Amino acid sequence: MRFLVNEQSIKLSQEAEKLKVLKEKLEEYLRRLQRIITELGGKNYYLKREDRVLRRIIRDYQGQVRILKSFALMVFILGQLMVRLYLLDLFNNNNACVTIF
Repeated sequence: MRFLVNEQSIKLSQEAEKLKVLKEKLEEYLRRLQRIITELGGKNYYLKREDRVLRRIIRDYQGQVRILKSFALMVFILGQLMVRLYLLDLFNNNNACVTIF
């Protein structure tokens, strides 16, 4: 009987030792995960900041494109006006100089 009790006691102490080792490993994994989460949080902050910068650059670019389109349209309209005025001048045979500005 005493032998069985000692054998069970040894088995329980071995199980307890295994559980203690597993607990230490889990705590180490937990520390690693917390460190990774902290690092990822910092990277996420920098990504959000870069996202804001890129959005601002895109807005600026879109604004410049809008201005260039408007400028190109104005140049086209002025060109058409100049051609029409030139053609009118040819048909009128008028030597008068037309100045626009």
